[in-house]
Amino acid sequence: MDNRLLTRRAALSTLAALAAAPGIAMAAAPVAGTRFREIRVDVAPLRANGSGQIADWIAAELPGLLRKSFAAYLAPDDRGAATLVARVDQVFLGPSGSVDTNPVADTTDGIVGAGVVLGAGGQQLASYPLSASVGADTYLNQPYQLEITHRRVDTLAQSFAQWLPGQMGM
Repeated sequence: MDNRLLTRRAALSTLAALAAAPGIAMAAAPVAGTRFREIRVDVAPLRANGSGQIADWIAAELPGLLRKSFAAYLAPDDRGAATLVARVDQVFLGPSGSVDTNPVADTTDGIVGAGVVLGAGGQQLASYPLSASVGADTYLNQPYQLEITHRRVDTLAQSFAQWLPGQMGM
């Protein structure tokens, strides 16, 4: 598994650079009465960066969370309704503490992506960039490190799903 651990400062610097970079994504105000026929999750950018296992976890967890967050906006039978594509570009897992420090080390994890709205014909109507960070506790020298990492990624997926409607003005 490739965790791509970064320091907190490096992760925050990267998030700030992505947010400030011009032309990365087109943001638009939501259209009144926006309804979604379907919600898709795109983790191809994660896979391209070598984060296959993390991409699998996000792909398994995020669709259900998004359906809950956007429940009031779903219209699966409306063929003219838009499609929401939740694209996850990067996941940052903050570093664990060292053996010489407190065995429970606070760190910051992050997720970067966008909510992309596609019209009924598949054309992109809007893109809402999103970066979210959450505090995480890491546990050292435990036989459950994979499960802990999985839990941290699930928490990031939950954060993404909770913040996206607000980012879209819904």
